[in-house]
This record gives sequence, structure tokens and C-alpha cells, in this order.
Amino acid sequence: MAPHLFARWPSLRSPRTSYPVVSAETREKYPALAADLAVLEEEVSPAFHESDLAALDFQNRYRRQQVTILLGSVVVSGLGAVQALLADQRWPGLLLALLGFALAGTSRATHELGAQRVYLRERAKAERLRAVHFRFLSRTGRYAGEDRIVALRRAVVAIRKGNEP
Repeated sequence: MAPHLFARWPSLRSPRTSYPVVSAETREKYPALAADLAVLEEEVSPAFHESDLAALDFQNRYRRQQVTILLGSVVVSGLGAVQALLADQRWPGLLLALLGFALAGTSRATHELGAQRVYLRERAKAERLRAVHFRFLSRTGRYAGEDRIVALRRAVVAIRKGNEP
């Protein structure tokens, strides 16, 4: 059970790897799509990797903040038990109050920094760019005509701005 608990544990460093939408092995299996995949690599992949890495970074940051709050809550609860055991001592209560204020400030800062909001926004952009890959490869809708590359460029610009193409 322990490996599952820590499988998504946040790391101290942000992720630096964004995996391609279409792997090299898959590209080799479908040589008929080589030209379209080259266009996607040039037009869409940079924006996808940018949004994907930003999403991974803010997701990791958000998880670190949540773990900090959780561990801080455990420490504050433990200090509450120590204060109950040592009722004649002042230091557990003072430490409890100090850590409680620090934890409240951390919780407030976590909310105001908006790591989860940015993570969700960037993840949505990355997933919309991933979807554009497959719509373009299907040659349907706006990607069926002669101006499909222009439509692709417009879609990428719209997604980067946060608009639906």
C-alpha cells in the first residue's frame, strides 16, 4: 500500500520532461502520416510542451503546498496533545499558537498564489493542443480543406490566448 501512497508525492524540483503527443515508435508505424506529423511537430508541439511543463510545474507546486499544510496540521495536533499532557507548562501552548498562525498564513498564501488555478488552466490548454493533434491528423472539420495549416496555426494561437478555437 505504501508505494501507492507515495506514487504522486510531490518532488522538490519541478518536472522537466514533457512527453510527445505522438511517440517516435508510433510515428514509425504510420509513415503515411509523416508529413502531417512534421507539421504538427513544428506548429503545435512547442505550445503543447510549454503548457504541459507549466501544468506539471504548478501541479507539483500545488501538491507540495497541500502536503505542507497536511504535515503542519499533524504537528499542530500533536502539540495540542502535548499541551494537554503538560497543562502546567506554557511552552506547548505558545508553540501551538505560533505554528497555528504560521499554518493559517501558509493556507491563505496557498489560496492566494493560485497554483491550482494556474495548473488547471495550463492543463486545459495542453489537453486542447493534444486534441488539435488528432483533429488535424483526422483531416475533418476545419482541417479538411486546403487551408488546414492556416486553421491549425489559428487554433494554436487561440488556445495559447486561452480562447476556444
